Amino acid sequence: MRDRDRFREIVGVLTAYGFGHIYNTKIRTQKKELDPKNLRKAFEELGPSFIKIGQIISTRRDILPKEYIDELSKLQDAAPPFPFEDVRRIFREEFNQELEDVFESVARKPIASASIAQVHRGRLLNGKEVVLKVQRPSIEESFLRDIDLFIRIVSKAENMLKEIVVDPVAAFKEIRETTKVELDFRNEVHYMLKFKELNADIACVGAPAVFTELSSKRVIVQEYIEGLKVTHTEALLDAGYDLDDIGQKLLLSYLSQVFHDGFFHGDPHPGNLIIKEGKIYYIDFGIMGELSKPNKEVLNQLLKAIVLKDINLLIHLILQMGIQKGRVDRNELYEDLSYLFDTYFSTNLSNIHIASVLTDMFEMTSRHNLAMPSDLITLVKSMTILEGVITDLSPEANLIQITKSYLKTSGTFSARDLLDTEEALLRTYQFVSHSAKLPSQLSTFLDDLINGRSKFTIDLAGMDEKWIGINKMVNRLVFALIVSALIIASAFVVIATKGTQLSIIGVAGFLAAGFLGLWLLISIIRSGNL
Repeated sequence: MRDRDRFREIVGVLTAYGFGHIYNTKIRTQKKELDPKNLRKAFEELGPSFIKIGQIISTRRDILPKEYIDELSKLQDAAPPFPFEDVRRIFREEFNQELEDVFESVARKPIASASIAQVHRGRLLNGKEVVLKVQRPSIEESFLRDIDLFIRIVSKAENMLKEIVVDPVAAFKEIRETTKVELDFRNEVHYMLKFKELNADIACVGAPAVFTELSSKRVIVQEYIEGLKVTHTEALLDAGYDLDDIGQKLLLSYLSQVFHDGFFHGDPHPGNLIIKEGKIYYIDFGIMGELSKPNKEVLNQLLKAIVLKDINLLIHLILQMGIQKGRVDRNELYEDLSYLFDTYFSTNLSNIHIASVLTDMFEMTSRHNLAMPSDLITLVKSMTILEGVITDLSPEANLIQITKSYLKTSGTFSARDLLDTEEALLRTYQFVSHSAKLPSQLSTFLDDLINGRSKFTIDLAGMDEKWIGINKMVNRLVFALIVSALIIASAFVVIATKGTQLSIIGVAGFLAAGFLGLWLLISIIRSGNL
């Protein structure tokens, strides 16, 4: 009964915001450009579950057009706080203890209340300052119910998201499974411990301690980090911090997470970054990214191709890691990526943002039926957020140069690869490098030819006029063959019917052949080509 009522509520709200075409009706917004905004409003009205759904799909640049990404990104991860008594009840159910058995104090007013959980500041009996993160009551049940109902609606209404998402049912099923992982806080605890271990030797990176004995599926207790938010630039300057230094360390440490560890923070927005005692603390580990070993290796090479402007390597890697969803026209893909490459790299390297290159590149490949692995999509989203933070801290930061510095020290590039970026030296290096690659380029050309990506253009001057003459010649030849066949056939008829009245048919055939032959001869004489 509750599911049926909720189903009707979802349909009603969507219809009210102009999505009445979910049942193939003609009731819909007159201006399609309002659809992204209306979809956001509908999700907001449908409550925490749909706010979370909207936030998740806003990160999926591989399945949504840019206008929907931009609009759904405005969904705030905020929800009305739930009663403190629910905090008590959930803690009791998880640990069979009262709050007072563990905490000296817990603030009744939350410091944050989001769609998934609520956070309270507290102090343990040993005096340790902590935060208590408690999952919103029944959120797992309501979220899974709502997304299942939404999948049901989308699967029955072919026109609803047909223009937005290529395969909406598959996309939302994937989101369902991803969120189930996030709703189990034990995974977040595991991520936090793994992050601390991998970054133990990185002096500028920190993470709060987590109390595993006080953490469960619905509760996390972790150290409270009291510091300065990365967006509080004036306070950071007053405290003696160098904003350029923070921005550089933030990017270098993140590159280490991605290219060295293959395990990176999936949501590095300003609210999750705290500066304390010379360290950058990450404080929320609900969303993490993990690269498979093959994708990590390919990504290293991809970044190398971007930094060194190697378009052939770039396109080879795109085809290597892309998941083909349909027919791929390699010629068109090559041309589009070449255009994108020229657009970006015709400018100064200091003006290029890696995340922007990757985002546009992945959006382009999706139009060519190539889907990128989900771990790379998460990385692009994270890099986009991080570059915004770094740009706010240090507007003059040369992100490409910082990236090259990291790659040099990490051993990803050889000394030959990392020549100075001055144009003359770069051109010299490219000339020598390309000259040395002539044998391999010949091999690549042959491989492209075999795989159907090479194409040849033959331009014959005056071919149209010559083709008309050839056409006339062929027509006359066919006409002459028909006349010859008619003469031979008439001769057989005359012989076979000699002495009978049917012989007249053969005589008629001779007369017709003679007439047609005379007509052909006259047309040839008149053309002047005798």
